[in-house]
Amino acid sequence: MLKKILIIFLCLGCVVAPISFAQNVDPSIEVAEIERVQSERDRIFSALIDDPTNMDNLFQYANLSILIGDLEAAVGVFEQMLIYDNELPRIRLELGVLYYRLGAYTTAKVYLDSVKRYNPPSEVLENVEDFLGAITESEKPLKFSHVIGTSITRSSNGNSGLSADIINIAGYPFLVSPDTKQQPDMSRSLSYTMSVNHDLNHPRGDTARYIVSLSDTKQDEFNRFDLQTMVFSASRQFNLEPDENSGSLMSYVTNPTFVPAFNAFKVYLDGEGLLTSRKLSTTFSGILNGSSSVGIEVFVDYRKFLSNPSKSGRIKGFVVNNNRFIDKYGMTAQVKYGYDHHNANIDSENYDQHIFELSANKMIENDWMISSNLGFRRKKHDSGTDIFPMRRDKVLSFQISASKPISECWISNFNYRYSKSNSTVDLFNIKNNQISMDYNHVCLGR
Repeated sequence: MLKKILIIFLCLGCVVAPISFAQNVDPSIEVAEIERVQSERDRIFSALIDDPTNMDNLFQYANLSILIGDLEAAVGVFEQMLIYDNELPRIRLELGVLYYRLGAYTTAKVYLDSVKRYNPPSEVLENVEDFLGAITESEKPLKFSHVIGTSITRSSNGNSGLSADIINIAGYPFLVSPDTKQQPDMSRSLSYTMSVNHDLNHPRGDTARYIVSLSDTKQDEFNRFDLQTMVFSASRQFNLEPDENSGSLMSYVTNPTFVPAFNAFKVYLDGEGLLTSRKLSTTFSGILNGSSSVGIEVFVDYRKFLSNPSKSGRIKGFVVNNNRFIDKYGMTAQVKYGYDHHNANIDSENYDQHIFELSANKMIENDWMISSNLGFRRKKHDSGTDIFPMRRDKVLSFQISASKPISECWISNFNYRYSKSNSTVDLFNIKNNQISMDYNHVCLGR
């Protein structure tokens, strides 16, 4: 009797009470299935109270725990099974995989290596070697990834032309030349992006990331709008400890992170330097609850317009966003608000800008990811010029895209974007429709 009580106590220490569960990773099943799987897991838990050494029930309980993302519960059950029977190569493999998914690579290797001592079937041994190789790769401090992309875009306003027949300049009406009215065009682009993730081997799991990106876009008709860009980014992620008693923002979030970053880019227009940017930012983010997270970014951006120095200056601002998973619809939504102020070399180029964005994405059948974005920008300049009044812009944009992997290495994306700018200065009343097809290769360097 005492032995059975001890076994029950040990078993209850490795399985989670059926009232709730700890989610270590995202569930591998649809949201609608989680409740059913949890109910089945509760039923098996009740059976284990009466028969804690039932290996079939233990194995089933562990697998159901994996489905809902409770890997730690599965680990406890599998380790309990090894107490009852130490020669279970399949269970040792399962433990190695689970510790690998939890990021405990040293423990994962111990279990995976131990599988070989029990003459496992060849397919089990192959899996062991695959995961040992994955661990070796994961333990490398620097991980490189490369993406080559190509796209074709049709724009209803390829020359950024005007849709009006008459515009006002210095209070006088002028007829718009047909050459400056909006005209459609096709463009083709090629891009390359290399990202480096740097594991800093810090006890908190801090990481750094470096990105280099190059792109070249060619217009079929309006060659003067050909664009080339070069981008460099470097950031460091600090994983912080939550402070529940401070009363500050840190006390309201879990998994808080702090990310300082430096971003720089240069834009060429038809081969001539147009714009450079050097941006310094800091971002604080964290999880508010199981389905919501928040982020706050503060930045300063030094802009230099190479062909028009009077527009050059410094942009200061902030961005606040909230991400939320909506169970009812199985989708992720984001609300974002941003504010920035541009302090240029002349007053007429100084402005305040407010940005509002609402976006959502949802996975549907056949691995399609549908994403949408609705944006609104309101910009107000500090003053006018000798020929133009004080400028105020309102820009509305909408974008919807559908992405799908078409092979192990290729991802396709189909995109539609609409934008319309209403301005107190007629030259900036511009609207555009764009349809594009993108294909990205993600296996370079594997």
